[in-house]
Amino acid sequence: MSKLFLFAIGGTGSRVLRSLTWLMASGVKMDVDEIVPVVIDPDASNADLTRTITLLQNYASVAGTQTFPEGNPSRFFRTGVVEALPSFTLRVRDTDDRSFGRFIDYASMSRADKAITRMLFSDKNLAASMEVGFKGNPNIGSVVLNQIATSPDFATLMSRFEAGDKIFIISSIFGGTGASGFPLLLKTLRSTTAFPNFGIINNATIGALTVLPYFTVFRDSNSEIDSATFISKTRSALAYYENNIARSGSINALYFLGDEMSRVYDNHEGGAAQRNDAHLIEFLGATAIVDFVNTVGADSRVSKELGLRDLKDDVSFDSFYDEMRRELYGPMVQFSLLANALLDNFNYFSSDTFDANNAKKGNFSSLYSSRFMSALKEIASQYRQWILEIRGNRRSLDLFNPEPGSHPFDLVNGVAPRRVMTLASDYPLIASRLNTAVGKTASRAPEARWLEMWWRATERLVAEKL
Repeated sequence: MSKLFLFAIGGTGSRVLRSLTWLMASGVKMDVDEIVPVVIDPDASNADLTRTITLLQNYASVAGTQTFPEGNPSRFFRTGVVEALPSFTLRVRDTDDRSFGRFIDYASMSRADKAITRMLFSDKNLAASMEVGFKGNPNIGSVVLNQIATSPDFATLMSRFEAGDKIFIISSIFGGTGASGFPLLLKTLRSTTAFPNFGIINNATIGALTVLPYFTVFRDSNSEIDSATFISKTRSALAYYENNIARSGSINALYFLGDEMSRVYDNHEGGAAQRNDAHLIEFLGATAIVDFVNTVGADSRVSKELGLRDLKDDVSFDSFYDEMRRELYGPMVQFSLLANALLDNFNYFSSDTFDANNAKKGNFSSLYSSRFMSALKEIASQYRQWILEIRGNRRSLDLFNPEPGSHPFDLVNGVAPRRVMTLASDYPLIASRLNTAVGKTASRAPEARWLEMWWRATERLVAEKL
């Protein structure tokens, strides 16, 4: 089975990974059987990180129930998720209770070593707490993250890497953790000899997404985060990437994304308060990962840019060129129909009114109180929250009406539902298509049959109505 080892570095990495999870849940086609998410962030309490981990765990719970025998066309949760490390996290040790100076044992250095250290790090750097990350200081991050290459966790992780697997790295360029972590991790992967399978790792197909500034934070004299420095840090890092990554040929595909810095977030250095609303750039970053696994091979050496028909404050399906629209539209609309049914009309679809519940057709009655259904309903709730956040942000990804209520086909912004020659409408029409689909399912396990039934029914409904 082919795997994608997906390293998500820092807060931006976690947020892009959150968007990617929705593409996988929807069934957007990915030429890989499993992903192995690996979060690298010293700020373990970062809310952007913790909610992504919760989402991945729910996703894995549902995906683990799915089987795809021949004849099952469903793509809902088809890409598996492997929790290779506890909570999908590669631990960064010795940062939660000490300053950077203490981490490098500055007090015990010789006079000469102290002099050299002071040339590289300011007094503020040496005194900086690392409990919530590196707070925009990649010079600190590049030292602390060196431990990853020799950590037991990294050895455990990379022992799973096999011929044909790929690697992708997500990071921002304007902070501390991502800007330092990406080049260090890439260098390690290309040069390590520490593992028995190092030859496969050194020659793997590797891609990366580098996220340029796309938001600012409110100025706060008590915070070390100052968005006025984002651009200057980006320029310096880009020059380094050009000389040491792009020209070296060490990466197969490099994606860059950024936007006008019109969105202003509260200034939180980290911790539970760092919980940013989903943003268009993070969603587009997730599509870069899809492009990588579907199109980039071992012989590639490319940098890629994303094209949109227009770039307005509100981005819709019509903003995408035809190929990208086809790739996203069907699966995302199908998943939205499923999520809204779970949230808005669950009692109807779990009642005797819905014929597919009966033993002759579906035998799903015991499923509605199962852990599978609890996880799926929680995912639907998390999905709606994501839709609301990304729709209300600047720029807005305005794809769906997030709460269509009793009219489930009033769903896609800018798309008027077509009429269907049938007496049924709205949710009864969905029930009718489900009752037709359940008899065609190839899966045997009730969890897999249930989602296959929904895939078949919603695929037909999208073709008929939307």
